[in-house]
Amino acid sequence: MPFKKGDHYKCPDANCGCEIEVTKGAPESCNGSEKPRCCCGREMVKA
Repeated sequence: MPFKKGDHYKCPDANCGCEIEVTKGAPESCNGSEKPRCCCGREMVKA
């Protein structure tokens, strides 16, 4: 799952609320499959 420029991820924990936005995407050849993790440990979801 390569990150794409403009992707927006949000922590699902309402008490945390951390959000990230991708400013530079990975190349299409990137084969990563991990979702980003928040500093609180929860897996972030694409908003």
